[in-house]
Amino acid sequence: MTNSDKNILFQAAEAWMELTNYRYIFTYGYKNKLYTITLGFAPSDFPHLAGFQYMKDIAAMPRVSPNKLLQKILDGAVDTEPFLRATKFDGYVAPRLRAIMRLKESLDTEFSLYKYMPRFYSFYTNIKADYLISSHIDNTDFIFIINSNNGFSSVEYTCCSIFEQNERNYVEGQRERILLKKERIFFPLNKTDILYDRLTCTSEE
Repeated sequence: MTNSDKNILFQAAEAWMELTNYRYIFTYGYKNKLYTITLGFAPSDFPHLAGFQYMKDIAAMPRVSPNKLLQKILDGAVDTEPFLRATKFDGYVAPRLRAIMRLKESLDTEFSLYKYMPRFYSFYTNIKADYLISSHIDNTDFIFIINSNNGFSSVEYTCCSIFEQNERNYVEGQRERILLKKERIFFPLNKTDILYDRLTCTSEE
């Protein structure tokens, strides 16, 4: 285990906490219609996205709600050493943590957006989602997003799975959607940055 491994859980938690201050709005076109995806990030989503469900061999998981666990990790109130020794940490958890650490960069820069259709895979997956994002950064990460039912009126979609590319090609057979506009909202100040905009240019032509 390297020194970077020892800090990976904290770094991923820190990256996710930063994202809870943001909303992303993606607008894409399909069959002459515009569709909008509003993506948000809740503290309670972190344990599942980080792969805690794969660490069942840990004797004493923290007995706190998913909503509070993220802050406790950042406060140093959770002993992270047992997590790093979990049997499935290297194969299942670390690839998720590294992808979470890169998530903001993945969303801020160019990526491909797909309508998620697992029936077209040549392999089986139990991931349930509505859309798939494939990053274009040095490390290809797969980000699955799903319609949210968590009660946030301002958030339509949330992440339901994220991990580094492995031997499976998760864009296989998927139907790409043409991204026309990408906005990033800094929620505390209600500040909006336009990261990409073909929609305005198209409408003005």
